[in-house]
Amino acid sequence: MGAAPLFPVKSETQFPWLNKVQYPFRTREFDTGDGWMSYVDEGRGRPVVFVHGAPTWSYLYRHLIRGLAPYYRCIAPDHLGFGLSDKPIGVDYRPEKQAERFEALMSYLGIRDCTLVVHDAGGPIGLSWALNYPGRVREIVLFNTWMWSLHENNSAMRLARLVGNPFNRFYYRALNASPSFIMPALFADRHRIPKATQVQYLEPFRPFRERRALYAMIEGIKDSGPWFESLWRRRDAIEFKRTLILWGTKDPLYRPDYLDRWEGFLDDHDTVRFPHVGRFVPEEAARMALDEIRWFLINSPALQKRVV
Repeated sequence: MGAAPLFPVKSETQFPWLNKVQYPFRTREFDTGDGWMSYVDEGRGRPVVFVHGAPTWSYLYRHLIRGLAPYYRCIAPDHLGFGLSDKPIGVDYRPEKQAERFEALMSYLGIRDCTLVVHDAGGPIGLSWALNYPGRVREIVLFNTWMWSLHENNSAMRLARLVGNPFNRFYYRALNASPSFIMPALFADRHRIPKATQVQYLEPFRPFRERRALYAMIEGIKDSGPWFESLWRRRDAIEFKRTLILWGTKDPLYRPDYLDRWEGFLDDHDTVRFPHVGRFVPEEAARMALDEIRWFLINSPALQKRVV
């Protein structure tokens, strides 16, 4: 595995839809062995690592990166099959495999003493690395996410079955449909999100052949339950990590009891609830989220002991 130089030319030619005003970052590539993973690495200082879920990519964190990069090193990968990363055919896109690729990237970059920021399926993917290397993570920021089996969540299971249904797969292919039916429903008010912004989220998945990773991530809600549970059983490794929870309470899938579960086991946490926000707090309440994270980072205690 290795890394390649920056690819601004590639981003402008291969992704003509990319809004370089909204997403002005130079991107880098990491060879996962299955394909090239795109990632942002902006700024200098103590690292802040952002891990996205579905159906998003590092674009979700653009406001946070721009606000924090003058003071911190901001790293935000696109999982393989998402965003500006390669979307190869015939590779394993399950969440647990994405976690392995993320861990490989963190090892390649030598990330230590970081603040880990996770959202949605990026929670189990990023936290898997934190559980394996707790000494490399100083603190955690949780947006709406989970780290346990979702089998008791009827809405999540229904979505996973809907996406995995062969008839629906044929329907999406025949009509060249996009995941636009999923994402708007997860916003508290879809009308507050400009059309140009929605385009940036949906374009990476416009061709059917480039939605395999997205569907695998959603199907993983159902199929990767044992892996999620294995993470939850090891939760003691991060129990005492200083944690900031930023939670959109209008999320239709991640219920209030999910927030209760996080608060119940995290020993040192602060919670900020966003009562008029859905799943995507970094998008729907970007300024408030940035202010909260800035304050959290400013008040971060010095690391007393580094453990590899």
